[in-house]
Amino acid sequence: MRSFTTIVLAVSFFAGAAIAQDVGEPCPADQAGDVGCANTPSVNGGNAYIFICNGEEFVLFAPCGSPTGCKTEGVKNAVCT
Repeated sequence: MRSFTTIVLAVSFFAGAAIAQDVGEPCPADQAGDVGCANTPSVNGGNAYIFICNGEEFVLFAPCGSPTGCKTEGVKNAVCT
């Protein structure tokens, strides 16, 4: 049970980190090119999307077609599913 709780907390933390990076929020220059997935009601009609750090702020990179249709594959790769 202990390891299950740890895994759930870790997944929750990383999911929260991705959601916290919203379009228009600042990002550091050393993260330029980093991508992630988010789902914000005010962006892409509530569907998921890929955001990218342009060295100054997070910008919309690609809209996905469903609320859960985005998957990260490392800090430099995300795909709409």
